Amino acid sequence: MLIDVYDFDGTIYDGDSTVDFTLWCLRRHPSLLLALPRFAWVCARLALGRAGLREMKNVLFSEMAKRFSLEEEARRFWDSPKTRENLGAWFQSTPRDVPIVIASASPEFELRYAAGLLGVETLIGTRCDPATGLLTGPNCKGEEKLRRIEEAVGPYTIRAMYTDSVKSDGPLLRAAQEGYILRRGSVSRYEGQ
Repeated sequence: MLIDVYDFDGTIYDGDSTVDFTLWCLRRHPSLLLALPRFAWVCARLALGRAGLREMKNVLFSEMAKRFSLEEEARRFWDSPKTRENLGAWFQSTPRDVPIVIASASPEFELRYAAGLLGVETLIGTRCDPATGLLTGPNCKGEEKLRRIEEAVGPYTIRAMYTDSVKSDGPLLRAAQEGYILRRGSVSRYEGQ
């Protein structure tokens, strides 16, 4: 199957959707501030190399899940006009002559509604149980994205890969027939192949 693959944060979405979603939730649910010491502790451990992104995401999303429905809050987040303004207009105008896959390290529960709004059927993200907020698989990054795409669509060829990060998505760029880097809303050809 021939597909086009898009990273989400910094590519389709102007910014980091998980950071924006977290801030959105803090404004709507001030009780999340009670989790700040636990979250600050895991972030300090992450900065020192003593914790990984998985642990940090588990703490963040589990604290949220204790207080509200992650899926319902994500839907409200994407229904917000301010959030929708950050969905790249360039993506909406991109030709769709082959199936599109969104592949992101952000959790699937957070992006599922956005993918629907964009008309994208195949979403690959970090698996997270929305009831508990705990990750149920590895962080969806690099080689893991390639593995998960094959799991979702079967044998495939990436015609074009769009991302804002050569570092994070290098394996996908190398696997693609064409690679594109997005910087501040401008798309340029990736020549590192």
